[in-house]
Amino acid sequence: MEQSKKNANRDSVIFALIHGVTYLPATWLLKHDVFDKTFSVIIATVPIITFSIFVFKLIKAFSAMDEVKQRVQLEAVVIGFSLTAMLMMLLFLLSLSDISNPAWFGYGHLVGYCWAFYFIGWFVSKRKYGV
Repeated sequence: MEQSKKNANRDSVIFALIHGVTYLPATWLLKHDVFDKTFSVIIATVPIITFSIFVFKLIKAFSAMDEVKQRVQLEAVVIGFSLTAMLMMLLFLLSLSDISNPAWFGYGHLVGYCWAFYFIGWFVSKRKYGV
């Protein structure tokens, strides 16, 4: 049982890294318009597939966690989602008044902010439960 928990956790970390390795180059290639539209669609789809596999492995790892670790993860996701929703509302309201800056808060940057907000929630929750 303990070995399967380690394998599930390791798999989710490995697929998170694979997603990062596919997302960053895809972003760069699509931003610099290196390929034609057909191949650009394929390039844009690869990180989505790797992210889907990562989410599947993360859910599998989540089910192998004990209750306290599950609570920490759930709370981290709730905090991260709430902060992301607040950021998106703020950006929408700022864009209505032409104050937004797409160089800092574009769609591509939101992925990074979502991860940062998740890790903020994870840190807060870990400190709360002492895990």
